[in-house]
Amino acid sequence: MPDAQRQIEVVIAGYGLPGRVAAELLARHNIPHCVVERNPITVQRCEKTGTPIIEGDCTDPQVLRRAGIEHARAFLVLIPDEQAALQATRQARLLNPAVRILTRCHYTSCGIEARTHGADDVIVAEQVVATEVARRTELLIAGW
Repeated sequence: MPDAQRQIEVVIAGYGLPGRVAAELLARHNIPHCVVERNPITVQRCEKTGTPIIEGDCTDPQVLRRAGIEHARAFLVLIPDEQAALQATRQARLLNPAVRILTRCHYTSCGIEARTHGADDVIVAEQVVATEVARRTELLIAGW
């Protein structure tokens, strides 16, 4: 559970690898944040280590409120379910029109849709993979 005395600046949806990386970075910079995670085992494990985390569905407005979305400066939607990510993006935008939203998507079409639902920025997995494929293909060709 986030520290009630500190204003949450960033809400992170999902505590897979992307969410952990974001939370660790924020912690290193002493930026107050709260993770929303559906998996109760993950939540229990993280609570023991002091990770600011709550159990719940990031598409649920009440859960987002508990996490501090209404006054947060940023919302990182890092869950792998694209439809849930779009719904969480929409809900956050409704609850806090000023929040900066970064949404993770698998496909470019979803990234476009995420922007229409209020995302300020998107990370599209297929674009990241395409960039890395181009880089490694260049290295391969350079070695011929």
